[in-house]
Amino acid sequence: MKRNVVAAIALAALLAGGLLLDSRYNIDITEYTLEYKNLPREFDGFRIALVSDLHGWSFGENNSALAALIKETDPHLIAITGDMISSRDHMKAVEDLLIGIEGTAPIYYINGNHEWGARLSSEMEALMESYGAHCLSNEYESLEKDGSRIIICGAEDKNGPADMIKPDALAAKLREEYPEDFVLWLYHRNDTLRNYPRLPVELVLSGHAHGGIVRLPGLGGLLDVRGSFGAEYEKGLYSIGNLRMLVSRGLGNSVIIPRFLNRPELPVITLKCAES
Repeated sequence: MKRNVVAAIALAALLAGGLLLDSRYNIDITEYTLEYKNLPREFDGFRIALVSDLHGWSFGENNSALAALIKETDPHLIAITGDMISSRDHMKAVEDLLIGIEGTAPIYYINGNHEWGARLSSEMEALMESYGAHCLSNEYESLEKDGSRIIICGAEDKNGPADMIKPDALAAKLREEYPEDFVLWLYHRNDTLRNYPRLPVELVLSGHAHGGIVRLPGLGGLLDVRGSFGAEYEKGLYSIGNLRMLVSRGLGNSVIIPRFLNRPELPVITLKCAES
């Protein structure tokens, strides 16, 4: 009887260890196809790879495995939505990734709470720009294709300067200039639907929640990023009215509690023109 108990405990420990490793190293590519009536025909089939919450982790030597996966998704745009680092030591992993994906597609970057918390937001932007990335700090740009355009806006994390423009005011300013255009909104935190449910944009791309860190079948994500119970908007697609928010489970981790049953994720979004 005692041997059976010991064997069962050993088996459970091996299984748990295997699942922990799976949740650390094996990246899921999650495909989404989203239709919009105001998407220009020239952007029908436009693919976006969403990279978020790396926290200095590496997948393969010099992040080569992650770079290869991003390339394999054949994106037209790579959106990086912050928390790529938690400290200066993590910047090498980010640079390794940028070296691996440089030239694959235009890169658009926003800071997350950790870039601001580590006081490295300016250095991260300089690193990104050195590899050709567009850094959007409460700014927006038009992306043109065959004479048509969409608007890409990056809203700063609330860890930024206290006097900075808030997302709703930034969106109102954008809409004064581009009242009818399709808007892709990059914002690190997953709180848009809670705090700005009437934001006048089409698609928000976010991260921050780490998929609830620990995921259990039938229960979903259990924890927020502070390790407290009660994950909210932790992964996937959510909507209120015409506003959609897609939240990545992220790639790394920044808390003591390890990811469990929660593989790193690379979401890929394909934009389609909806039939009238």
